[in-house]
Formats: sequence, C-alpha cells, structure tokens
Amino acid sequence: MDLLLDDASIDELEAHRLAFPGPDAHAALRLRALLDQRRQRSTELAALNDIAVRLTTARDDRVLLQEVVDQARRLLGVDLAYMGSVYDDEFVIEVTSGALTPNLIGIRLAQDEGLVGVIVRGASPSWTPDYQSEPAFRHITGADSAARSENMRGLLGVPLKVGDRVIGALFACKRQERDFADSEIALLSALAAHAAIAIENVRAIERLEVVNAELSARTAELEQTLQWDRTLTQVVLRGGGVGRLVREVATLSGRPAFFLTDASSVPESLEERVVPVEILFGQCRDGADIVADDFVIAHRVAAAGEFLGVLISVGPDDQQTRLLLDRAVPAIALSLAEERAAAEAARRAQDAFLVDLLSHPASTTDDERRQLRLAGLSPGASYCIAVAQGMVSRTEIGRSEFPVGTVVAEHGSRVLVAVPAQESAVVRPMFTTGATVGISEPARGAVALAAAYREAQQTVDVLITLGRDGEVSSARGLGIYRILLSHMAREHLDELTEEQLGPLMAEQSKRGVPLLESLSVYLAHGRHHSATAASLGVHVNTLYQRLDAIDRLIGSQWRDPDKALDLQVLMRLRRSADLLGK
Repeated sequence: MDLLLDDASIDELEAHRLAFPGPDAHAALRLRALLDQRRQRSTELAALNDIAVRLTTARDDRVLLQEVVDQARRLLGVDLAYMGSVYDDEFVIEVTSGALTPNLIGIRLAQDEGLVGVIVRGASPSWTPDYQSEPAFRHITGADSAARSENMRGLLGVPLKVGDRVIGALFACKRQERDFADSEIALLSALAAHAAIAIENVRAIERLEVVNAELSARTAELEQTLQWDRTLTQVVLRGGGVGRLVREVATLSGRPAFFLTDASSVPESLEERVVPVEILFGQCRDGADIVADDFVIAHRVAAAGEFLGVLISVGPDDQQTRLLLDRAVPAIALSLAEERAAAEAARRAQDAFLVDLLSHPASTTDDERRQLRLAGLSPGASYCIAVAQGMVSRTEIGRSEFPVGTVVAEHGSRVLVAVPAQESAVVRPMFTTGATVGISEPARGAVALAAAYREAQQTVDVLITLGRDGEVSSARGLGIYRILLSHMAREHLDELTEEQLGPLMAEQSKRGVPLLESLSVYLAHGRHHSATAASLGVHVNTLYQRLDAIDRLIGSQWRDPDKALDLQVLMRLRRSADLLGK
C-alpha cells in the first residue's frame, strides 16, 4: 500500500506482487489499474471537453476536419486517422493525420464498398483487426491500393451523424493487427459526435454566409435598380423624351446607347457593325426580348404588343447592362406613348380646326384670320380642297408628294386635304393612293374655302354614285354629270323629267309596270328587242306591249335617234340624282 500511496506504476506493483505475494499486493494491483483507468477516462473527458470548445470556435471546414483527425490519432494512440464526408452516393476522404503518402485524400468510395459501406449504411461503428484480410466487406482496387500503401491493418470507423443522417465517417488505424476495446469505440464515437455537430454548424454558417452574400448582392442590385428607376422616371416626368432617356442610359452604363425605330437608321458610329446590328434588330422585331453579340446588346421596345423599336447598348454583353436596359425599356415605351398621345391630340385639334373652317367659316376678318391660322393655312394663299374616300388614311395620303403648306385632316370616313395651288389640274396627279378623290377649284378665304369644300364633297359623291371608284376628278372632270352639283340645275332636271317622262312615271306608279326601266334598257341595248327582253327577263311579246304603251303615253317621236339620246341622258342623270338624294 505504501507503494500505491507513492504513486508507483502498475509495473512496479506487479514486480512487488511477484516478490511478495499476498492479498494486499493483489488488492494494490487492482486498485492501481482502476485508478489508471479513471485517470485515463478523466484525461479523455478533459480532452473531449477541450476539443469541443475548440471545435465550436472553428470557422473553416478544412481546419475543423484536420483538428478532429489529429485529436483522434492522439487520444486513441493510433498510427493513422482520417475522415471523409458523404456526398450523395459517395464517401470522399478529405483529411488525414499520420499518413505516409497523400494517396488517401480524394479517394471516392461507393456507399456499398469496404468498411465505409458498413458504417454509412448501418449508421453505427464497426472495426476489423486486419483490414487487408477482412472478408466481411467488398474490397475495391483503389481503396485497397491506398490501404496497402499505408500498411493499414487494425481499423476502427465510426459514423458522423446529425440526427438520423450520416454526413461522414471518422477512422482510426494501426499498422499492426489490433482489436479495439469498447472504451476506444466509445471515445472515437464521442469525438465523432462532437465533430459532426461542429461540422454541421460550420457548414450551416457557410450556407448562411452564402445566402447573406447573395442577399447582399440582390439588395445592392435592387438598390441600383431603384436608383435607375428614379432617375429614368424623373426624365419621363420632366418630359425629357426618348432622346434624353437614351442619353441617360448611356451615362448610367458608361457606354454608347441608341434607340432605333428601323434597321435602316443605324447611326454612323456603328457603321462598321451595321450588318450585326441589323440582324439583332430583326430578331427583336420578330419577338426576341433581348439579344446580343460580342459588341452590342439589343433590347426590344414594345407596348401593348406593338413593336416600337430597339434600344441598343454598345459594348460587351454583361448582366449589369442587361438589367439597366430592362429598366430603361418601359420608360422609353412610356415616353413614346406620351409623345404619340401628344401628337395625336395635336393632330385631332388641327383636324377639328380645319373641319370647323370648312364647315363654319367665320364672318369677320379677324375671326377668319384666326380660323385660317389655327387650321394651319395661310390667309393670303389659294388652296384646292380635296376630299378622299375609300380604303385610305391620312398616313397614306401624307406619303404623297404635296407642296409645302399642305394640311391633311381626317373627318369621319373621309380625308380632307388643303393643297396650296392655283389650278386643280396640278393637284390631281398628286393622289396615287387608289382612293376616290374629289378636288375643288382654287379658293382663298374662309367663305370661299367652305364653298370649295362642298364642291369637293359633291364631286366625290357623284364619282361614287356613278361607280367611278378610285378615280380622281375635279367638278369640271365630271362632264355632263356636273349638272348634279348645282341645286338649281337639279331642280331644272326635276322639271324636265316631269315634262318628258311624267306620263310614263304616272302609268308605272298606277299599274306597277316598269316602263322607265324597259325604255332605259331598250335604248342601252341599241333597240335590239331580243337582247332587251333577255336582260329584263320577259318574253319579247311583253316587251312589244310595253313599247306600244310608251308610244301611247309620250308619243312615238321618242324613237327618233336624237330624241332617244336625249331621253337616255335624261334618265341617266335622273338615276344619278336619285342616288345622290335631293
């Protein structure tokens, strides 16, 4: 007991027992062994606590793994320790301590191979006294080659678990055959448990840092986007227009920017890149939102499905510039919409001023000059008023080559054109749209222009009534049909019709027999009875009866060629007048 009190080693106590056998010597030896075990356990616990503290302060995944294997090797007194992580279906060895070669690091093992497979699949410790001759698991060439290079024999492995999930495994190895005691398994398992939590914490922190970095980047991007939006919105609110917006885009991006409405408007500064720019423009026009090559980024500008143009940024393709173009495009579309709305409002106002001038001419000189000025006309100039009807718009009319000072307006389904001219014949060739157009003679002043407008309207009405669609004519070009433009002439036409054809119209109204139509068709067919009967859809005898009735009512003198021609012209004019209306 004195030796025990003097802290004699177990070897000294064993020698004393052999020299002086007895119960006290045996008791002292057992007590020494128990004290050594408790001292070892105390040392291990202290080491585990120390490791736990250090693991909680580790922030680098690789440093943390290295700390774990170094401590495992020291605490278990083994030759080699290594650890790896589970990635999907593989186990990858990542760090070693005490390795003779670097061959172990980076080895990938399937989860059904070697001792690793037993540990990962079973989620529990496992060991073998001699790895190289162990028949209990499948050996593979790569792992066995590394094991031989390290002369692995006794091998203990424990899983690194977080909850029910195995995230890796920790191994302790001797280069001689060796069994592992339960206390060693428990010690390595405790170390693995600390390591698993620490590793998961580090990885969680790393994931959090990645998320924070992404969030910071997105926040910075959002702040940048908001700043761009504020800048571009201010330009729009101040009425800066598309040109100012494009210059702002160039300033914000630090690179040239252009807005193109068609492929032919490529600026001179892009002369060397005309073909690529035209290709990118075509792709945007065909529906692509944003396209780029090595030196140009092109972004489609559209509103309500309508293609408006392409915003071009000159320089390498990058996400920052793409984002800026994304923010600029709505502002440009809005500015274009505002410009269009303003232009449309101005156009409608001028249309209204011209229609007001031509429909309600002022009665005083001052009011007349104001009306002319608002309508865009010069008080001292003469104008031919043209009225166009048909499948035509002011845009199509505007493409024609009219002289400076021409004013175009829309009024209902018709387009009005006031052309500075001294002769209507000069104006006629200017209309090439295929519309039906009536042109007045030159007029000056509000009252005269209003009369010219009525003349042009009546002319186009007559052309349409006569079926002369697509024709361009002045009143003089109507020939005998010009009579239809005069109210007095039309009254005289009524009197003449009653005088010459009154009895026929009365009989027709009384009996319901189309005598006027029969006479008109008969004369139109050159007095051929069979052709006339066929055209009317009656028997030739019926036609003879109708002609006899006409002779009886207005006399047979209508058969005279000159008289027949007069009646034919009269009926045609009467029919046209009826179509025009009283």
